[in-house]
Formats: sequence, C-alpha cells, structure tokens
Amino acid sequence: MLKNSFILFFLFASLFVEMPGYSWEFEQNITLVGVLRRAERTIIKNSNGEKETRTERSIVLVTDKPLVLTHSVILEKQQLASSDISYPHIGVHLPQEFISLIGKRVQCSGTFRKTFDFHGDEIVFDVDVVLDCAQPSHQLKTLFYEPEEIEVSGLLHETIYPGPPEYMSVEMGDHPEKVVILTLKEPINVAIKDGKELDDDFNEPEKGVRELQVVFSDSEPSTLQMKKEITVKGTLYHAHTAHHHRRVLMMIQGWRAN
Repeated sequence: MLKNSFILFFLFASLFVEMPGYSWEFEQNITLVGVLRRAERTIIKNSNGEKETRTERSIVLVTDKPLVLTHSVILEKQQLASSDISYPHIGVHLPQEFISLIGKRVQCSGTFRKTFDFHGDEIVFDVDVVLDCAQPSHQLKTLFYEPEEIEVSGLLHETIYPGPPEYMSVEMGDHPEKVVILTLKEPINVAIKDGKELDDDFNEPEKGVRELQVVFSDSEPSTLQMKKEITVKGTLYHAHTAHHHRRVLMMIQGWRAN
C-alpha cells in the first residue's frame, strides 16, 4: 500500500520497482516468479454513520523473494523523499486462460499499474503471459500461424462475453456474444513461419498458450460432444479485435471426437 502522505501538490511522483539485481520503471514489462494463490480480505468501513462489512476476493502472486517498491517524490529531477515498501505477495489481474495455474509455481510476465480506491494507492500486476515452471516453454511443442494447417486436442466449452456497444457488461446493456473456447490437452507455443514475418500484419509469437478461441467453418459439435475430448484441424491467427478473447484463435476446418 503506497501512503497518500507522499503525494504532494505540484510534485511529480514516480514509482520504481527494485529487486536484487533489477531496477526498472513502473510501466515497463517485467517477469516475476512465484506461486499463484486465491486470497480474500474483509473490509470494514463506516458510511453515513453505518458500519459496512464486505469481503473482497482476489488472486495474488506469492513471489520467491519479497518485492520492494520504492516510492519517490521528485521535483525538477531532484529526489525530495522516498520510501521502500516490501510486498510478500502482489495482487494480479489474471487472464481467464491461466486460471488453471492457480496453486502452481509459475513465471509471470506483465506490467504494474496503480489502482485508486478507498484504501489508497494499490499496486496490481497486469499479467500478459503465465508459464508453468513445471513445463518450461522450450519443452513445449511449437505450431505455426496460418496458412499452415495444424491439429490439436482438448475440451470445448462455451462462455458469454459482453459485445457492442461498450464491450463492458451484459447487465448494463451490451449485446451478449457466445464464444467457444478450446482448453488444450497440452500447452503450445505459436510462432510465425520463417520468412513470413514481413508479410504478417497482426500475428505475433506467443508462449505457453493454454486455450484457443475457436471458430467453426462448418458444423459444430453437439453439447454432448463438447463434454468429451475432441481433436480439431485448422489454422491459427492472433487476436486483433474486441471480439477476440484469447491471445490465439483457430479457424476449424474439421474435427473428430476422441
């Protein structure tokens, strides 16, 4: 928790993260290693003279070594004050693709951001990629983007995401969009074929892909078949619109139940 007492008028406050051997600016991409855990806290506050109690649930990364965040107050490039705060764990914003890794030792890559709430300035780690330390990325099978046809196996499930106009909340009036997700039997790396980089407008390499958003060019499996392992054949492409909810998508040309 960063203390509000360090926020001064007309001063530029900058945040840095420091660990043994590392130093980087707040907005830069970093990598942390630790165990993902579920956490909760009970918050008690007085509102209009009435006591309010609520429970907040979150996901945290318990790092191998405590993080030390240095909050500095700088005026005209001169540091006026600073304070070091040690964090044994850090709250994370975890994409749905990596929920199955909670409880495991992982390597997370992402960026820090500040959240402003009733309790002050909190630091959240916005995660982009999570790798299972028990499955090093270099040991995963590498598949290639379109036009190469690939074959993978896994389990399908449907989920609903908010669509237009705001892509924020179905309850607030956004159109519900049904999305089909394939949870892979084994995670994969996805790469661009050598020599194709300059011709590719939006595909980019991805590591440790655990789920694909899939689109069927023809018939879809039935609800009963979705409960069983399935093998699909098709081409991969990278997310590039608000309708895409996983890093990598697959256009399925054919499938078979295992």
